[in-house]
Amino acid sequence: MNKNLHEASLRLVGKRRNTRSGEVSLSGIGALSDAYKVQAQTRLLLAASIVGWKASLQANGALLSAPLFDCDTFHSGSKVPFVGRIGHGVECELAFLIDDPLPPRPCHGYTKSEVLSHVSGVVPVFEMLESRLVDGFGSSQAHLVADNLGNGGVVLGMPMYGGQHRGLAEIGITVNIDRKVILSKRYTHPAGDPVDVLVALANHLADRGLVLEAGQFVITGSYTPAQKVLPGALITASFDGFNPVTLRVAAEEEPPTLAAAAHIEGASLHRQMPQK
Repeated sequence: MNKNLHEASLRLVGKRRNTRSGEVSLSGIGALSDAYKVQAQTRLLLAASIVGWKASLQANGALLSAPLFDCDTFHSGSKVPFVGRIGHGVECELAFLIDDPLPPRPCHGYTKSEVLSHVSGVVPVFEMLESRLVDGFGSSQAHLVADNLGNGGVVLGMPMYGGQHRGLAEIGITVNIDRKVILSKRYTHPAGDPVDVLVALANHLADRGLVLEAGQFVITGSYTPAQKVLPGALITASFDGFNPVTLRVAAEEEPPTLAAAAHIEGASLHRQMPQK
């Protein structure tokens, strides 16, 4: 790894560890291949495990991805700090649970049916948004990828096993902040069918010599606009047919909940979530 990429990783890790330090300015990262190297080095410096993936399907059909770390993953009801986690708001998403690892990619590429056969269910989630960059979400694409696409963490709700076979292109969602309804209607997934994003991610990772592993989860884009929240807020999202997912934002003086996924090892994610 060249000096610029290593320095970028050190700066991003430094911002994660000292959340009140200044935003990070990156240089020498022009290509997406460089950005993915920074992601990998950041993981090593954090001594983190990859428990999931964030996938973002662009308008031109390109797929961007970021690993989701154990230290950034929480279960519903957790209390998370505002600073360094949720400064740019929260989004409501559905995550696919990977039941067993995908086999080597066939020459024709993974198909929808092949990928779905390795999915056990769907989980409602909050994605917390926190760009660590000087230019925030207005940064260049490569810089956004290097910063794990602005992921500040994920809060996992209870799974619906077999939910991947439901039509998920559109779903009703109600969001409450401090017990006041702020959103309540049917929302359409930005990519149409979120399963298409999951399949695109599987092929994208295969291009990079990676594979979806058992026990990992995949978020594929938000149904709702990002919602700004304040310290001390209580946020609940109810997706039609799913148990609600809840997030508590710590007041400035309150200690946060430790990341729940620090206890996750592979498929044990499923064991921690009782089947319904």
